[in-house]
Amino acid sequence: MEITKDVKDLLKNEKLCTLATCVENRPYVSLMNFTYVEEENKVILSTRRDSKKYNNIIKNKRISLLLFSKSSELSATFLGNAMTLDGEEEMYYRDMHMKKTNMPQFILGDNIGVVVFSIEQVIISDKQDRVTYINND
Repeated sequence: MEITKDVKDLLKNEKLCTLATCVENRPYVSLMNFTYVEEENKVILSTRRDSKKYNNIIKNKRISLLLFSKSSELSATFLGNAMTLDGEEEMYYRDMHMKKTNMPQFILGDNIGVVVFSIEQVIISDKQDRVTYINND
């Protein structure tokens, strides 16, 4: 998937996103910090393993992220699959996430899990309400 420069800038420059999960037709949203891994087209998230969002992801890996930049007046919705990690893979992404965000209270600890989100589709909306779709073909 070729993500446009303005969307990459959004992913690189913003610190927070809204995460949407859904289980049994019950949507749930959470404000999250994140790390974009451009070369893998993935987003790293972390959360407590006993949280509703983490348990929702275990039950339904289809999630959505929403990012907005007030300066560029651009919003992007990302759709795809999330995976909870463990072992060496978890440590690899946890370290990368920690280096970017430097928010240990949300990243480090025995009860904090790492989630890696693979972007499959992007829906972009600009300040004129023009909507563009980028699909993973």
